[in-house]
Amino acid sequence: MVTRSAALSILLLCTAALAAPGPTNGPRIEGIAHIAYYVTSADRARAYYENFLGFEEAFALKNQDGSDHIVCVKINDRQYIELRVEPPVNHGFLHDIAFWTTDAGAVRGSLASRESTLSPMNPVNNDEAGDLGFDITDRFGFKVRIVQYLADSRTGAAKGARMPATRISDHIDHVGILIGDRTVAAKFYEDAFGFVSEGDGSKQRIGTGPDRFELGFERKPPTVDRFHVKNHICLSVADVPKVAAMLQGKPAAKEFRAIETHVLDNGKHVAELYDADGNRVELMEPPRGVQ
Repeated sequence: MVTRSAALSILLLCTAALAAPGPTNGPRIEGIAHIAYYVTSADRARAYYENFLGFEEAFALKNQDGSDHIVCVKINDRQYIELRVEPPVNHGFLHDIAFWTTDAGAVRGSLASRESTLSPMNPVNNDEAGDLGFDITDRFGFKVRIVQYLADSRTGAAKGARMPATRISDHIDHVGILIGDRTVAAKFYEDAFGFVSEGDGSKQRIGTGPDRFELGFERKPPTVDRFHVKNHICLSVADVPKVAAMLQGKPAAKEFRAIETHVLDNGKHVAELYDADGNRVELMEPPRGVQ
């Protein structure tokens, strides 16, 4: 028999759950879709990400004159690195970060109903690759794109392909950006996207999968070089020392900034790489027991 006090407690819990912000019961962000770097040369960027790191280009989007505008380098069927041949306009050389969902329209509607502080969101539309999505700007001026992959898009056409065994990683562990206030940023991404903060809040878990989002913080006003360090992609690599040594042994290694390696307090190995434009690519070993 349920007592009156127990019934009241259940009612209060249910009411709180219904009123709680965040997309826990509705459409949500599922994982990382891409990081988009500005680059000065498509050919130099290809030399780094494809020839040196072993990834393969899924497709390239062209300007009207036939020159390369966006080169999409594939990590796996849901994750890419976009290399945009455009003059940089903000935050070092980072154009945007993107997260994927199975229903962009529903996520946009959910955001519009809950997050009145967001900048005006553009309507859901097809991007240059043919996928659905929309853009928002977070509270620190970063452009964030929400993507819904479609079967008849350029990414859909590349499904199951363009993933050679030569690539140094098959998964993006996290993307990171440099923000001005970690507490404000953590709350924003928790409330807007349902991310779950871990530890001191500098890392957030995305959806129910392994992808994470990192919030960088500097006490002093950041310079462009610090944006280059903090705005980054982190690739999951099972044996970082082995991969770093393999890359350092390539003749092309001398054409790029020297690879830096170190060990974290938890014993995981990390390597820091930089492309020809100074964009940072981090290699990190996955959590113990995860490959």
